[in-house]
Order: sequence, then structure tokens, then C-alpha cells
Amino acid sequence: MMEINNIFDEFCNKYRIRISPRDRFKAKITTPFGGLDSDPISFVAKLEDSKTLVLNDELLTYRFFDKNFYDPTSNALDIAMNILKTYGVDENEFKYIKKIDLSSNYWQEDVLDYITALIKLQDLIFLKKEIVIKEFLEIIKEYIKNNFDVKYKFYSQGIEAYDSESLYPVDIALSNDNKKFVNIYAINNHNKLTESTMSMMYYRYEAPQAEFYNISIFDELSKFAKGNKYKRLMALSDKALPDFGDFDKKILKEEINKRLGARS
Repeated sequence: MMEINNIFDEFCNKYRIRISPRDRFKAKITTPFGGLDSDPISFVAKLEDSKTLVLNDELLTYRFFDKNFYDPTSNALDIAMNILKTYGVDENEFKYIKKIDLSSNYWQEDVLDYITALIKLQDLIFLKKEIVIKEFLEIIKEYIKNNFDVKYKFYSQGIEAYDSESLYPVDIALSNDNKKFVNIYAINNHNKLTESTMSMMYYRYEAPQAEFYNISIFDELSKFAKGNKYKRLMALSDKALPDFGDFDKKILKEEINKRLGARS
């Protein structure tokens, strides 16, 4: 029977192969391809007989989804099913499995198809995150547009009187007199921590003639509540909301009305 080491030597020496201590025909394969959490794509390979290699991710992809707070929509599930079908991968109780006929002239391509399928399944997380990032800010904007009547509203740009080139954008800036502002920052990734902090610092020190009340709204506070970037942001924030649920909306409404006398 062919050895697993020989099989993956067909590709390159960058695959790490760890043979099971209980079964020399079974091994964990770690590929040179990184996943979205920086861990390399890996799976289990087992020689079922002299002609059949079975690849099984042993729930690793499912755990990756779970760890990244993946909440699959019907559309995402459809995409996942299409990926599995395209690359000949079966799903069994959230394990992704592919049986490969080693006597086929195309078995190497079948192995690479399996790895490609795992990469594309993880890519769904990236697409989902990008959608969530955009939706989070849009939800807040829509709430502001529908609930507050103020004279000046700036969305995803610099406050014109103090930053005409929009070098220091604010997600939402509200004012009735162009002097007293409520600035709202939607924090949904770590880059936004830095960008929002820079904008807060700019308006505090470069526009002292105006008053800025900073509100930071997190899409999920537990993902950010540590480290120096978070501490710097919190030092400049006058109010922080850990989420944007009904209770947070109530607090936001109270703060805007109190600071600006806005009609809601």
C-alpha cells in the first residue's frame, strides 16, 4: 500500500505530515495555505485501502465558522453547497469529506480540489464579515436619518468647517450650529479603532473653537475590549455603547437630545 508521505511528496515539501501514532495509514496534513485566522488549512488523510485515499477535515472548518461567529444565511448555505458540489466534496454531520481513487490519472488534481474547496469555504467568512461591517454602519445611519432632525449631518466624511479635505472622517457627525457636535463612530474592526482615535484627536486639538461629544458604538464589545488601541479610543470617547440593540438606541437618543436639543 502506498504511504501517505509519498502521496504528499508529489506536491511539494511544504506540506507538514504528522502520522497517527495508532495508525500509520492515517495522518494530519497541514498545508502551506493560510486560512483567514492565520492558521494554515489542515485536514486528515487516511488510506482506506491500496487504491482509496479519504480526506476529512474532522470538523475543523465548522469550528472555524463557529469561532468567527458565523451565522449562515440561506444564501451563504447555498454558496457553500455549490462549492462542495463543484469540487466533489461530501458533507456528513458538518465534516467535509472527499474519497479519492489513487488509481486515477487525476488523483493529484482531486487532492488539490479538496484543498481549494476548504479555502473557498473559509472565504465565506471573509465575505460575511465584509457584509456585516457595511451593514453595521448602515443600520446606525438609517436610525439617525429616521429619528433625528438636526441642521447639519455629515456621513463618512470630515466635518467640512474643520476638515475640508475629509482627511479625518467621522462616521456620523450631527450639529445644529456647526459649533457643538455629537460625533458617532461605529467600531466594527480593529482598523476602525485606530482611524476613529485619530479623528477624535484631530478635532479635539485642531478645532478647539468647537465642542465635540464622541460616542463609540461597538458591534460586539468583547472583540475589542483589550489592548492599547482600545484604551486610547476609550480615553477619547465621552460615551461607549457595547452594541446597537434597543437599550443602546435609547441611550443614544437621550445623549443626542441632551447635547443638541434635537427633535426625535
